Amino acid sequence: MNYSEEKAGGSLDCKRLKKSAMKAAYAKNINDSRLEALIDSLLNSPAYSPEIVKNDRTFRPKRARGIEAYRVGLTVLPDFCINMTAGMNHYWVEYWNSNYRHRADSALAKLKENESEIIQSIILRCKTLLPDDTDMRIEIDIYIIVDGNRGAFQTDNMIVLDAVNTIDLPQFINLLTHEMHHAYYLNWFDKRTSDNKHNKRYLFEYQRGFIFEGIAQLYGYDDYSPELKQMYSDKALITELFDEWISMMRKLDGAFPKLKYSMYQMREYKNAAKRMDKYYPGKIDSYAGRPTAMYYLSYNIYNSIFERGGHVKLKYVIENPDKLLSVYNELNSESMFVPQIPDDVVALWQDNL
Repeated sequence: MNYSEEKAGGSLDCKRLKKSAMKAAYAKNINDSRLEALIDSLLNSPAYSPEIVKNDRTFRPKRARGIEAYRVGLTVLPDFCINMTAGMNHYWVEYWNSNYRHRADSALAKLKENESEIIQSIILRCKTLLPDDTDMRIEIDIYIIVDGNRGAFQTDNMIVLDAVNTIDLPQFINLLTHEMHHAYYLNWFDKRTSDNKHNKRYLFEYQRGFIFEGIAQLYGYDDYSPELKQMYSDKALITELFDEWISMMRKLDGAFPKLKYSMYQMREYKNAAKRMDKYYPGKIDSYAGRPTAMYYLSYNIYNSIFERGGHVKLKYVIENPDKLLSVYNELNSESMFVPQIPDDVVALWQDNL
């Protein structure tokens, strides 16, 4: 980014160019060996592995996908921003030219300065919501990127945090705790359920995501905006999500579960954006809000268990994820946002885990 800014004459700008000018800028920059070496260095990071960026695309001045899409977008950045998935390069420039960048840089400097102390405190926080026999010795690699599209995520023992969406140290720490919990719990969970491969695979994947997000959100919920917290407690929205969640689990227990799970994955965030527009038109960013069962219901179920049954009951369902829904029903009251769960779904959940 520094070199691109220097090459642009001191300021990056997402101006529009004609197609011929786009091609000329690409042809000029592709021959800049220093720029291409910097791009190679960035894209060689595991945070940009083909499995992670496979769906990102560009169209002009060149059609590309995955890592090659990033390469095209970064190559032309000194001259203009291309039409890239989710407007990512516009996010790069907006972030680079704003005060957010300096706030994030300051937070990252503090994180680096106190890295050992912060990581140890995160590990201790993770332990409070992990089974006692969790292996805390696993090594976790952490990458902090400027992307504007991917937020924070964990894959195996790698965590990626997007600085564009995080601007202060407490946010970084809570996000890191959330994702590190995923890594530790994944290691424990996969060992515990290693014999479940013969069970309903796509229902199992759906359950696993629900469990992981429900527990990990307990760390960062306080960072959510008042508007987002309002959505998490919106009875009408929660009821709609609940009905879809129950329906989805029953579908995954039926015919063609692979097709149904694939359709769910493709449509999840598009449907989330529609819900956002239905309940809170124009008020909250459709990606950041994510009104999906995977987030809203899972948090409410785990948090309700904690509020009604304390840490003992919460720890019990963390160590016995197959009992999650039955314990929730035992503690259920009219004041809870998520209704009583039907007996057939409780049995399905338990049997598949």
